[in-house]
Amino acid sequence: MHETSPCNDDAAMNMIPPGKLFLIAGEASGDSHGAHLVSELKQLLPNLECRGLGGVKMAQAGVQLIHDLTKEAVLGAGDVLRKYFTFRSIFYDALQAVESFQPDAIVLIDSPGFNLRFAKKINRRFPVIYYVSPQIWAWGGRRIHTIRRTVDHMIVFFEFEADLYRRKGVPVTWVGHPLVGQMTPSKRRDELRSEWLHNGSDETKVVALLSGSRRTEVERILPEMLRVAKAIDTRRPRVHFFVSESPTLPPELYERIIQKAQPTYPITRTRNLSTDLLFASDFAMVSSGTATLEAALVSVPFVILYKTAWSTFFLGRHLIQIPYIGLVNVVAGRKIVPEFIQHEVRTETIAQEAAYLLDHQDLREKMILDLKAVQTKLGSEGASRRAANVVVELIQKTVRLP
Repeated sequence: MHETSPCNDDAAMNMIPPGKLFLIAGEASGDSHGAHLVSELKQLLPNLECRGLGGVKMAQAGVQLIHDLTKEAVLGAGDVLRKYFTFRSIFYDALQAVESFQPDAIVLIDSPGFNLRFAKKINRRFPVIYYVSPQIWAWGGRRIHTIRRTVDHMIVFFEFEADLYRRKGVPVTWVGHPLVGQMTPSKRRDELRSEWLHNGSDETKVVALLSGSRRTEVERILPEMLRVAKAIDTRRPRVHFFVSESPTLPPELYERIIQKAQPTYPITRTRNLSTDLLFASDFAMVSSGTATLEAALVSVPFVILYKTAWSTFFLGRHLIQIPYIGLVNVVAGRKIVPEFIQHEVRTETIAQEAAYLLDHQDLREKMILDLKAVQTKLGSEGASRRAANVVVELIQKTVRLP
């Protein structure tokens, strides 16, 4: 599955100094991937010392944070400009921390706006490993030249990404997607539905609303999802809606948005239960991002909603190089899940699509088959362990053996 020389756990456990890593993750998904990576690394190198920028999950995994960067997550150029001085301060604090810490390697996780600038500033004074590729295949083609100059090794989730980097002469390893094997519910589907619906009726349809992990994203997308929920409720009886809250955002944010929508339909808020919710659902509305792959791995029919600042949308429309933005469609190589982007987010249109996918078994089965085909392209279970092995191999090349 990967291009570097094959490695196993025994090879990774070679006698080397304890090692020091500096990691940077800027969003909730990167924080989660970073936490799993660090947990696997510490299995291989129990005395590994980790510092950096990340979130709660990386801190729990053993990373000494100099700042919780996930609290500053933004969406679009306008949001970045509003927080420019905050990001600038964090950026230079991180540079000073690296100089003080003198790590054996730096692991950059997603967040290319921040991380590629950081890699350029480091200027190859430390080995740089990039985990979770920037979406250069979508709208960042020029970034690959920066990556080739500043990054020593890419670790990627998708095989097509590895092919792209290989053609451009960038050292790369494909490990598969860490979500494979992680999407395990806490209970059986029927138990979850019986618990959440109380009456346990098989006739009630469960619809999940996953509006993202950034504040601005939720503020733009959740109100649209709630309007669609109202339209669905008027079209058909017996639908219960569940809002999945991001653990990185305050519950008050969701409460305020839902109260403003004044729902007249059954709606329940859930927190830290997105996997259970998807398994229990008949249909989902999902903001673009990793959540589309989570829904794909659970094989639940869904649609994608995405809205950003108009300035960001107009800029992105001229830069984007592919006809769709949902990861599940990118991996499939075609549009298997409907996308409603910016001005296409129309309540009645989405509600009609949702009603079809709720009530027409032939359409549901076709989408489920397409989602299962995507699952086969995400690699096998154990991606985080394979990524950790690659990191250890690279550390071995840079740390002097005793």
